[in-house]
Amino acid sequence: KMFIGGLSWDTTDVEGLKKYFSLFGKVDACTIMRDPDGRSRGFAFLTFEEPESVNAVLAQEHTLDGKTIDPKRAIPREEHLRNTRYFVGGLSHATTADSMRDFFSTYGKVVDATVMVDRETGRSKGFGFVTFEDSSNQERFVGKLGLVLDDKEVGITLCIACFIWGI
Repeated sequence: KMFIGGLSWDTTDVEGLKKYFSLFGKVDACTIMRDPDGRSRGFAFLTFEEPESVNAVLAQEHTLDGKTIDPKRAIPREEHLRNTRYFVGGLSHATTADSMRDFFSTYGKVVDATVMVDRETGRSKGFGFVTFEDSSNQERFVGKLGLVLDDKEVGITLCIACFIWGI
């Protein structure tokens, strides 16, 4: 299963998304997540019949509807509930998912790094989330002062909302 982030707000056609990703393998299911009013939330979930297809997708960059998209291996809900996801606040507007991943990889194996962006402007909201394979090193960064990412001091806390709401 894959999380497809960074979709254009104009990407609303499930069949088009399915057709694009079928270049990498047989697509079993595809769902574009929507607001209650039916507007795209800018991300989707996609399931391939064969797990190797996920690796093929991850091996290259993707542009869809004129926008670079960010496909990732989906993180099972059970992993989110192991307290391995952290809220990262105070991000520089220059911070990307890749720079977050690089920064936090010194603390353990990073399985996901996400910078939250404004849906209208595409600019960073100044916060994001990082998920580790396990929580063995959290004492090295949770609540610590002086952690600087992309020339800006950041604050890291355990993502309690992630645990409660499964996000």
